[in-house]
Parts: sequence; structure tokens; C-alpha cells
Amino acid sequence: MEHNPRDFENGMDRRQLLHALGLTATVAFAASAVPKAMTAFAASAAQTAVAGGKVFPLTTINHLALAVADYAKSRDFYVDLFGMRVQWDDGKRCAVEFGSLASPNAMYIGALAKAGDRPAVSHIAFGIPNFWSRKAAIKTELDRRGVKVRPDGEAGWTLDDPAHSMTPGMQVAPEKDQAMYPGSNGPCAVAASEKCKAGWQAGQKNLDAIREPSGKGFRATSFSHIVLHVPAVDKERDFFRDLWGMKVIYEKQEGQSRECLLEFGQNTLDLRQTAKPDDKPYCNEYGFVVEDFDPKKARAELERRGLDPEPDPHWAFAIKDPDGLRIGVAGEA
Repeated sequence: MEHNPRDFENGMDRRQLLHALGLTATVAFAASAVPKAMTAFAASAAQTAVAGGKVFPLTTINHLALAVADYAKSRDFYVDLFGMRVQWDDGKRCAVEFGSLASPNAMYIGALAKAGDRPAVSHIAFGIPNFWSRKAAIKTELDRRGVKVRPDGEAGWTLDDPAHSMTPGMQVAPEKDQAMYPGSNGPCAVAASEKCKAGWQAGQKNLDAIREPSGKGFRATSFSHIVLHVPAVDKERDFFRDLWGMKVIYEKQEGQSRECLLEFGQNTLDLRQTAKPDDKPYCNEYGFVVEDFDPKKARAELERRGLDPEPDPHWAFAIKDPDGLRIGVAGEA
């Protein structure tokens, strides 16, 4: 199979409410989607670049990487419950995707580094449209802002943000590319190399043997939210807004606690403050927008599967995946 990494660039529910209300939506959104005790702030109009810098809008999650106890069990859970497509699987780890075929969101699922480790999100890779044609300009802007960059293969970078608090690690990459797959960093130092092609092809050999969705679950279209706990919400907000073009749609402060919601593409990033300023950042909660969401039918299906759905003031229902990570289920736009 010939391989060219550039070939792949290409009642109102919660999401409709966000779009309808736009950047001035804070008070109304708070009344319908979050506890009333929260104090809301109007989203800032300062959505422009800082100090004349350039903005490179993020549009997708190229992948959210999970470290789990049993990768095949987790893979089958997400495929069957959320109708995800297995895009790559080498028998040890896999990539599943959902939503648009040309610019999907995705998850990488692999085994824990060692027995006894806690399952977690190890890193988040954000997708940028037309990455290859804009790669040099992105690197120039990152250097200008003093953002440390480490290559992750030729098709992506791992970054340090200005607050130096991005754990799990942050990556930026194309929206979709065959030079980005689990473990691609080593063989894909040159995206068009034979080693990179062979790594991609190794994950294509046994896809037909993987169980297809039963059709009784849902069909995910995007991430409803990814919750990232950080010690400095304002610094992270500015980083994602001013460099990566995310739109602030909601902010709140409750005592010393800060929270900020940012929208990008069809997805939402939820920044929440850690309990202490020196706590390490972490991510253990995310959720999915699903097609044709009906609360009664959704609850019935989740209960039928023994997933014990809990009402969630932010995202309709919350469940736990096979490794205990908290997953939201919500309606689509």
C-alpha cells in the first residue's frame, strides 16, 4: 500500500445551546448546565492573538491516549458502546476513531507500563487542519513564544505550555495522518520512510478479525468534554485561547476554585483547578456526544449493560469504563 502522510488532510441540547448563545452565553449556560451556586463570568472578548502572534486553531483530538489494564477489553467496550471504528491494531495496542472520516477524533489504547499502575490518560494530541503546509509557520510561532517542542515522529510535536503544567503531555499533530499511530514516534522520524509505512501496515493486518459493534449501543460523534485538572487555570486558558484559537464559552469561580470551558471544533475542553497550586495536573474524565440522544432510551441501554448511569449536571449521564475512568454521555448538536 502506497503511503503519503499528506493524503489525509482534509428542546435544545447542550451543544446547540453553546452555539446559539456564543461568547456571551455564560449566565444562561450556567442556569441550564451547571449548579446555580456557581458564579458565572461573561466570556472575554479577547479571542485575538497576543503581541502580534499567529493563531493556529485546533479542531480535533488526534488522539487521547489511555493506559489500561487490558487493551482489548477496553477497545471492545468503546467500539460496542460508542460505535467507534478500529483504525489500527497490532495485537498490543490500538487506535479507535469516531465522527468524521476525514477529520475524526480518536483514542489510542495501550497497556499500563507495569502491573499495579493506575489506569489514566497519558497524553492528549490535538489535531490541526493542513498541518503539513503550516508546520514551519507553527514551529516559528512556538519558538517565538518560547514554547519547548520535542518531535513525536515527523507528524507531531510534544509541547510544554508556558505554565509548564501540562501533564498528561500535550501534542499537536495533523487531524488525520498515517504517520500518526500508536508507537509511531520511533519508526516515523521520516513520515514517508519504509519503517513508518511498515509500522502502519502492521496495524492493518488483523482489523477484520476484531468484533464489530453490536448495533445496540450509541454512535459517538465528538468529545462532549475532556476534563483537565491544572494548578493554573488562567494561564492554561490563555495558552489554549491565544495560540490555539479555542473559544472561551464559560468561566466560574467558587471560593478559590476556578473552572473554564473552551470550545474547539465540535469538542469542549474543561479546565479545572487542582486542590493545591503544586498538585500535578491530571485527566481522568471525558465524555462523548452521541447521535439521536434520548435520555430515557440512553439510561435504559446503560442500565441494561450494568453501567449504573448517574445523572450529571454537566453532561446528562456519567458512567465508568472497564478501568474506572469517568465517562460522560450527552446529546449531539
